[in-house]
Amino acid sequence: MKVLKATRRNEDTLVEQVYQTLRNKIITGKIAGGTRLVESALAGEMKVSRTPVREALHRLAVEGFLYSIPRAGYIVEEMSDYDIQDLFTIRLEIELLAARLAFEKMTPVELERMELNLKMTDEKVDSGHAEGLTELDVDFHGIIYRATRSKTMVHICQSLSDHSLKYRISLIHILEFAAKTRDGHYEIFRAFVAKDFPRLEKAIKGHLELAKEDILKMIERTRDEAFFSASGI
Repeated sequence: MKVLKATRRNEDTLVEQVYQTLRNKIITGKIAGGTRLVESALAGEMKVSRTPVREALHRLAVEGFLYSIPRAGYIVEEMSDYDIQDLFTIRLEIELLAARLAFEKMTPVELERMELNLKMTDEKVDSGHAEGLTELDVDFHGIIYRATRSKTMVHICQSLSDHSLKYRISLIHILEFAAKTRDGHYEIFRAFVAKDFPRLEKAIKGHLELAKEDILKMIERTRDEAFFSASGI
């Protein structure tokens, strides 16, 4: 019996490793939208059996990162302009709820973490080094999520954030966008410090609206570049 339990734990660990590897590659754009993922090919590439790959792909499909095509494998989801509008509409409502829950529960220690995050972001933006800015962006919002003291809220917010992350990664390396993101974070932080909830709502709305607009502009520019390249213009 002990051997069976140990084996199952090993299998669960392997599934988790395969899942996290594929998920991170999709989120960071290393596996692009529209890419076909085939179970047998991935198993060979990752040097594992097909079982953990199959389970990992199923989890990613349930989360909306992939969709299944019978007898053909899985395709990485691509997001249309409507999908992005829809994502940010939902994310805004959820993040406002998270902010409401975090507003009364945010501790001085968590505010210090936010301030440290902003100082580290300042250093990178001012020095022109974009490396690590994505992690700081994710961590800033994560402090708010965790301050809700709700595991469910943290999970929901993180999932919505992850679905937009591959687009934000492309933008965060543009220092102009990184500076705008940082400025939005400062306004959110100051609203928490001032204990001014209307100001906090306004800051979050402005921050997410700006992120949505920049992502849509980036996608439109990418389409234009692809069109001119294909046309030889």
